[in-house]
Amino acid sequence: MAEAGRILGVTLDVEATLGQIASLAVPQIADWCSIDLLGPDGTLEPIAIAHQDADKVALVEELRREYPEDTDAPVGPYEVVRQCRTMTSEVTPEMVQAVAVDERHGRLLAELDLHSWMCVPMTVGERVLGTIAFAGAESGRSFGARHIAFAEDLAMRAGAALENARAFRTADRFRRILDTVAEAVFVIEPEDGTVRDLNKGALDLLARPPNAIVGRSLWTFVTDLEAADALQLLEPLIDDRLEARTVSMTLRPAVGPDIPVEALLQRADLPGEPIAIVAIARDIRERVDAQARLQRLADAEHARAAELNAVIRAIGDGVVVCAPDGRITLTNPAATAILPGGTSGSFDELIAAFRDPDGSAPPMGRAGGPVVLATRDDPDRWVELATYPVEQVHMAGGDPPETIVVLRDVTQARQRDAIRETFIGVLSHELRTPLTTIFGGAKILARPDSTMNEETRQTVFADIVAEAERLQRLVEDVVAMNRFGEDGGEDGGEDGGDLGQEPVLLQRVVPGVVASEESRWPGVHFDLVVPPGLPTVVADPIYVEQVVRNLLSNAAKYGGQSAHIQVIVEAGEEDVEVRILDDGPGFPPDEADRLFELFYRSPRTAGKNVGAGIGLFVCARLVRAMGGRIWARARPEGGAEFGFALRVMTEF
Repeated sequence: MAEAGRILGVTLDVEATLGQIASLAVPQIADWCSIDLLGPDGTLEPIAIAHQDADKVALVEELRREYPEDTDAPVGPYEVVRQCRTMTSEVTPEMVQAVAVDERHGRLLAELDLHSWMCVPMTVGERVLGTIAFAGAESGRSFGARHIAFAEDLAMRAGAALENARAFRTADRFRRILDTVAEAVFVIEPEDGTVRDLNKGALDLLARPPNAIVGRSLWTFVTDLEAADALQLLEPLIDDRLEARTVSMTLRPAVGPDIPVEALLQRADLPGEPIAIVAIARDIRERVDAQARLQRLADAEHARAAELNAVIRAIGDGVVVCAPDGRITLTNPAATAILPGGTSGSFDELIAAFRDPDGSAPPMGRAGGPVVLATRDDPDRWVELATYPVEQVHMAGGDPPETIVVLRDVTQARQRDAIRETFIGVLSHELRTPLTTIFGGAKILARPDSTMNEETRQTVFADIVAEAERLQRLVEDVVAMNRFGEDGGEDGGEDGGDLGQEPVLLQRVVPGVVASEESRWPGVHFDLVVPPGLPTVVADPIYVEQVVRNLLSNAAKYGGQSAHIQVIVEAGEEDVEVRILDDGPGFPPDEADRLFELFYRSPRTAGKNVGAGIGLFVCARLVRAMGGRIWARARPEGGAEFGFALRVMTEF
């Protein structure tokens, strides 16, 4: 028994040493010894057969090979396994012949010369690992109580050694497997995180030797997790409320930068030991770097997209982007302002918002335009339309690319062109009349042999003077128009209070202009009302004279030879008003605002007097440029009122 214990304790390869145990029992204990191990499928596999005579060993091997044990036999090793108890038996020739399958089988069994048999189970706890069988043959020995006790003790020791060896081999195999795993594996105490064991991956991750890690708390190597917080994370695992959980943490190795890891924490119930926590940590530096690069790329793309979106939104021209199927996917504010409600559907709906009798609108998916089309909702509104395809690297075969539609409101430009053409036509006509009169009168007066009497001469002179004055005023109006533009003065700018910052006393300017106009219109009666003590206004005296002269001339021209014109100057709270009232034909009230438009002349009076429709337009621009206001009103009793007001100068 001592020798058997020594053999079993020398090596962990117990299966290899079981042959030595079988040989050790022969011949001291028995003539025969065989050891069988129970396989996973429930069959007994022979491990060792011992006898002093090698020929006899070959005979037994032949018997087992050609006549396997009956697994259901009531006597034999399978019954020992089933009953998990020792069996002994005396063997007689009659018993041998009774179990023989055939004549040859009986002859081979007889050659063994068996007299007694004993079989004990190898067990660990209640689990059977195999059997050890002893037989008495040529020696004629039988087995008593002391032999049974010895055999059971030997089987128990062999079973324990076998189980330990298998457990060690299993642990060693798992150790080798774990060492090949790239992840770091720590086995830690749940209460304080003390490391019980670890694999090679953990050693490599922390760049420390085993003795610098085992026995220390894992949390001492974690930079972003306190021990108390770690215990709180582990509580659901300790209480068996969770099977596992994943946390992110950062480990500090002995050398190099900190390492971000993703750790799977799992409860492990080890047989015969208190519970442990297995932490499997995976190095996620590459993933973190990839996420950081992706985030930087996303931020850059978002910045570019935001910049592009800001640029598109800031563009003064309308921009509409249409998908390959025609859906409108992007519209900037300028496009919405140009076509309210017409930029939210499709490309076809967008084109349908224009009048296009000739089908000149550019197609989707191709570069086209620019073309100028009128809108359906407002025929006086004109939009320039152009399309640009967006070439894509990967496009479905046959599908058109995205299309960018650029819209530009050219209504004002067309109006300016129309006004300019009209202005040139009107101006050429208006200039031709006075120039013809002046030129013709001058030619007549220049004749050396003229027999013209004095009255005729004075008439020609008067015509030249009148047309020269008319030409002068027309030139003054044209100069004013050239300075302020045809559409200036509505919303400020140069024509919105920046002109004429001088102090002007209207009580000195207006009477002189009235006196000058009286001489031009002999049959017209002028009444001037100018109270004393009027405040000083902010204006330009030259332009004030031009405005008053134009308004008086307009009243006298349309009032006729016997017209009566009142000029009233009066102070208000913040400005001084100049009102010019006539008893002429007047105008419909709904024309009041249009009278100050360029080239506009009331249909009621346009055919009775010549004019270019410039004078009132220039008056309005000049007054607004000086920061004042101007108006026209139809008088209930007949005639018209034209007036303007200028700001009172504030004293500091």
